[in-house]
Amino acid sequence: MRSRPSTGLSSSYEFWWVIGFCLFAAVRVLFFSAAFPFFNNVDERRHFDLVIKYAEGHVPRSAELISPATLPYLSHYASPEFLSAPEDFEGGYFGPMWKHSAEEVAPTIAKIEEIWGRTPNQESSQPPLYYVVAAAWFHVGQWIGVKGGSALYWVRSLNIVFMATLVWLAYVAARMIFPDQVALRLGIPLLIASIPQDAFYGIDNDALSPICFGLTFICLLRWLRCNAPSIGLGIATGLCIAAAYLTKLSNLPLILVAIGVLAWWYLEQARRGKLRSAIPALCALVACAAIPSIAWMLWMKFHFGDFTGAASKARLLGWTAKPFSDWWSHPIFSARGSWIFLSELIASFWRGEFMWHARTIGFAGMDLFYVLSSVGFVLIAITSLLRKGAKNLSETQRRALWIAAACFVTTALFLAFLSLQFDFGACINPSRERPYFFQGRLMAGAMIPFATLYIYGLNRLLRATPALVLATIVAVTVAITTSEFLANRVAFSSAYNWFHM
Repeated sequence: MRSRPSTGLSSSYEFWWVIGFCLFAAVRVLFFSAAFPFFNNVDERRHFDLVIKYAEGHVPRSAELISPATLPYLSHYASPEFLSAPEDFEGGYFGPMWKHSAEEVAPTIAKIEEIWGRTPNQESSQPPLYYVVAAAWFHVGQWIGVKGGSALYWVRSLNIVFMATLVWLAYVAARMIFPDQVALRLGIPLLIASIPQDAFYGIDNDALSPICFGLTFICLLRWLRCNAPSIGLGIATGLCIAAAYLTKLSNLPLILVAIGVLAWWYLEQARRGKLRSAIPALCALVACAAIPSIAWMLWMKFHFGDFTGAASKARLLGWTAKPFSDWWSHPIFSARGSWIFLSELIASFWRGEFMWHARTIGFAGMDLFYVLSSVGFVLIAITSLLRKGAKNLSETQRRALWIAAACFVTTALFLAFLSLQFDFGACINPSRERPYFFQGRLMAGAMIPFATLYIYGLNRLLRATPALVLATIVAVTVAITTSEFLANRVAFSSAYNWFHM
């Protein structure tokens, strides 16, 4: 894998292949975002409420009630199909509100708005960056005349931009790590373009996490390749770290990995006697990362009572902290419990968490493929890295892959650690029966590092026949795309989706 001149094929056509991957990913997100009705089972109502509040210039100061401006959207355009079959309702199938006269649906509308109008939004303490961006996007839609139910789908369409950007960032990272291997440079963005994570089909802040940390990951790769980092690189890295924190608190382990990598790099510079020239970049990095992050922490402390707002959310959900002595009885310490946690975490990292008629969308066979291939390829990759005598990697590539491995493993361990801490009470997910934070979207920030490690592991598995690597990646993407289409087809005929609006 040591650098060699790129092939003529890659220099002539690679750019257009990647543009094609971006378009494929954008079309896929557009199609499924339109196919699924509102509001999905992953707190989409509450995330949309925060978009509306930020669009009105209001930053929540507590676990506030659902905004009055949000209520008409909730009452007019919500589908019951995610958590129940419409025909199961008393009185039979009513259908979308917009297909009935205003007089006919007025009592139902009023009842729905009365219920949701006294419901607190437990997502109020979420960091602000996604909601600021989505609120600006909402205003653009209002300016060009997008109203009513179409405004909901307009906010979802922001994910099209996110997804195309993510695919391009994956290519940038792959090109930096594997400058001489076309199969890996194209395979990583192609895998990203086809991962069927349904967080990209709804309104939620998880969709922005992989972009923010993807940028951070690319900045870290730049640090590994330079002797004297510029102030500009320090500013860019600091802002990316701050953006990751201000998007989702579950990005915290990824931020800790980034801080650890930078600390290690500066220790190396100190040992080489080159620390002085790198100090300005460090100062810029610390300032740009710390100032916005600390400002938000202080806002949380002043208005929500703790630096993250997590305590407020836990109270609303009925979670209580367990004594440390009770942690060790958690089922995650059993073989069965650890398998449940790991398998569901990895499966939902790939496919997401959408339900249809109260059943998770997906196929058990594909879930098993996601779990076994992920564990297998990641272990192959890490085993290769542990073989220090192996000559297939340069030192820079080895370090980049170790960072990728640390991102994926640390995030999974962080979610396992969180699972130990709470008695989840009457909460449905997580619950006392299944007390695990195994929601794969919480690991979305690690998507580019994971894809890098996954494709590298596949490449090592097929090292005897390297010509098969790209063909195998294409076969995998075709399989998971076909599976996604078949699994999600339940939503295509929904009378509540955009196609019927």
